[in-house]
Amino acid sequence: MEEDLQRIHLKILADAPAGLSLDPFLAIFGRWRHDKNHPAEWVDLADYAHMAKGPGVMLGGKQCNFCVSTDDPGLGLLYAGKKDFEGPVENRVLEAFRRCIRLSQALAAEPEFPPEMTLNTQSWELFINDRLRFPNTDATDRLLRAPIQAALDELFGAGDYAMTRDADNKRRYAFSIRAEKPETLDSLLGRADAYIERYEAQKAAEEQARKQQKKSSRWF
Repeated sequence: MEEDLQRIHLKILADAPAGLSLDPFLAIFGRWRHDKNHPAEWVDLADYAHMAKGPGVMLGGKQCNFCVSTDDPGLGLLYAGKKDFEGPVENRVLEAFRRCIRLSQALAAEPEFPPEMTLNTQSWELFINDRLRFPNTDATDRLLRAPIQAALDELFGAGDYAMTRDADNKRRYAFSIRAEKPETLDSLLGRADAYIERYEAQKAAEEQARKQQKKSSRWF
């Protein structure tokens, strides 16, 4: 069933003054939209800043959406994955963190990024946006909690964060994640990179061993 897990959403919360204008993000995403070589395959730009709570300013792509979200529990950068996740669940979750962090770093490096807005690397929201395959039930929790926790252990350290599941089964299967200490995005990205590189190296070694075994079996 893990092969069905694709729609992984991550939101890093941000600190900013009330009433922060989202106009700068329209200019930034307007440029990004024309990058035809980005793996997200950007196709659309939408402005929902008039809504008190919602997607804010959203850049839509075939692989993912990325937006400056004003939805609960507060302002933040939301990565909404759609496809191209592979491997075990923990690998997919860490890949979602990698993509979210890279987009967040790129956005924060833009000259129009508001200087009064600060990303809070201790506060994250994780959603599985697939109520059909992964409803917010205890059965889903038994399937996904342990590998999600394994991924978070890699990022934040075992016991150095709290993960609180959304108890409302009418909403998506989701966790609020609160780390005990601040981390740089570079540090978190480095840990996710290291884990996925180990996974890919192991996968390559196993594939090579299978090929060698198949080759050797031809002699018998």
